[in-house]
Amino acid sequence: MTYLVSDIGGTNTRLSLADSDGVKAGTLMRARNNDYASFDEVLADYLSKHDTGEIDGVCVAIAGPVQGTTGRLTNRNWTLKAGSFGAQCGAARAALINDLTALGFALSRNTPEYLYGALDGTRNGQALVVGMGTGFNVSPTKRSLAGVTVAMEAELGHAELPHSVTLLLRDDLGAAAAEFKTYEDIFCGPGLERLHTVISGQPLGGADIMTAFAAGDQDAQHTVRLFARALGNLTCAMMHQYMPRDGIAFAGSASRGVLGSDAFDDFVTSLTADGPGIVDAKSFPLGVITDDAAALEGCRQYLVQTS
Repeated sequence: MTYLVSDIGGTNTRLSLADSDGVKAGTLMRARNNDYASFDEVLADYLSKHDTGEIDGVCVAIAGPVQGTTGRLTNRNWTLKAGSFGAQCGAARAALINDLTALGFALSRNTPEYLYGALDGTRNGQALVVGMGTGFNVSPTKRSLAGVTVAMEAELGHAELPHSVTLLLRDDLGAAAAEFKTYEDIFCGPGLERLHTVISGQPLGGADIMTAFAAGDQDAQHTVRLFARALGNLTCAMMHQYMPRDGIAFAGSASRGVLGSDAFDDFVTSLTADGPGIVDAKSFPLGVITDDAAALEGCRQYLVQTS
């Protein structure tokens, strides 16, 4: 079997060939979305540059909501239809899934980089992928005794924040906390930038905020540490919501930036503070997905499991 797999993010699109063993080395193409008018153009470019042979199945993951076989990128005017890109590459099977769902499918083959928590605790086959990049979303997954992964769809970024997060922001920011109503208002790259603007009155890009944080800038310190504390509260809430005893895997640039900084201790302090007392936060292993091609593996896993 030959598969074509693709991951469309807010900035870049990745495409590769794959088979029953994995994603094929040497077939990866990374395209800047700004250089193309549509995914059809990206796919045509890939097909013109690679000897794909007969493609048995194609799966595309997108950073945006999917309704059946149709999806739309959240921050770009691209609409995709599985039937359209399936016909374009001559595949008998075509699937369109959310990018976080793809990361959920990838967990069986991609081990997140360990951050915190027990590695030998009670397990239940349930895990959670938390994506914080240009937006926010989650994918709850369930691994059956037969080794089959079920990755569920969600659009949590557009839901209202938990009370514990809202209260923390209100205590720190006062009336300005009203700027943050949904998960995606704060827990993503643009959300980190929005928080810095509220705190300092000065707009600054995410990478620049992290650089200023490392240099000891007061406003950046305030921003990143508050973000980390809020993320700790949120993670505790999600442990109770989803019971992911197999672990929580964070993904995306905002995850890697904040959790890889000195603010990690603020995150842990907030995570392990007194809560409902139903679960022990220390018993859930936490990690970060560092493989940029993980969603491609998830698309491959989806095609293999549904064949």
